[in-house]
Amino acid sequence: MAKKRSLDAIDVGILEALQMDAGMTNQAIGEKVGLTPGPTHSRIKRLKEEGYIKGTHADLNWHALGMEFFSSIDVKVPVSKADEAQHWLRQVPGIWNLAKMKNTGNDGEVIFRFWGVSSDRYVSLAIIDSILKEFDSSVDIQIQEMELIERRSSHVRLGRTVLGDGTPIWTPAESPLPPTD
Repeated sequence: MAKKRSLDAIDVGILEALQMDAGMTNQAIGEKVGLTPGPTHSRIKRLKEEGYIKGTHADLNWHALGMEFFSSIDVKVPVSKADEAQHWLRQVPGIWNLAKMKNTGNDGEVIFRFWGVSSDRYVSLAIIDSILKEFDSSVDIQIQEMELIERRSSHVRLGRTVLGDGTPIWTPAESPLPPTD
């Protein structure tokens, strides 16, 4: 990986454009940030080399794929099994946003939280059963069924935090919710 330079406003604009649509052409991205395709390509290449861009991904329509069961799942394991659990959970299909929780309140255990997607609850329950068997029932699992309204986990407003320009991270004008009285 190449040495990282600090990002400027054009770099951040490129990253935000790629988040919205990773399939955009260099010309379309360049138009958004004020560059021609050549310099845009060079910057994207540099952002990849420096590790700012890990890859490009398709944003799948889960419902169109027949996935109708969505869940939030917590798996609590003893600290001694945390590395093994993390490795094992990475292999499970239908899991996204795997996170290791901090400050669980108990130094003897680790909690992993993730979202699961499957065609129905029985597939998710089979995965949970596999986790229990893999770890000899030394885990505690909580599963909460959800209704997926929209998946936008890949969209993050970079410019506000990366550039540190003093702009507030959120303002009421950006709120997707109506103001309360």
